[in-house]
Amino acid sequence: MSPRRKTGREPARPREPSRRALLASLSAAPLISDASAARARIDPGIDTCHRWLDVDAEQRRLQLEWGTLEGWLIAHRNWYKLSPAQQSAVPEGARLAEIDARLDVLEVEGHALLKAMRPKPAKSVEAVIANLSVAARLIFVEDHPEAHGLITRAVRDLAAFSGGK
Repeated sequence: MSPRRKTGREPARPREPSRRALLASLSAAPLISDASAARARIDPGIDTCHRWLDVDAEQRRLQLEWGTLEGWLIAHRNWYKLSPAQQSAVPEGARLAEIDARLDVLEVEGHALLKAMRPKPAKSVEAVIANLSVAARLIFVEDHPEAHGLITRAVRDLAAFSGGK
């Protein structure tokens, strides 16, 4: 998957999610309640999912900030007409570099967490809910609206069947 916006006839793959996608994908997050934190001791996979969801939320927030800041720099500082040395002298440019560095760290951590999740079977309904919540975030609603809807509905249904845990 290439993280870039649509240009010409190439398929769209946005670097940052749209606000609509962010809101839709976050719809499952409240279903993983603080009450399940106690159960995480029983199934450490829940902690792994919670951490991945936190990493994903931070990545999305930083990507939105990066896009906003980059747009401002383009409009007000002729960002891409500046040399790398000139860009580094712009104070707002330093924030872009900070965001990029943090996104690199989060990407590595997120991949490691996903790799840790794969081989471990869930030991509780709460762990299944947590795994499905991660899956809902991995599938872009714009790319696969039916699959995303099925997964988020399954999360809500499982949470309801398990007493909202």
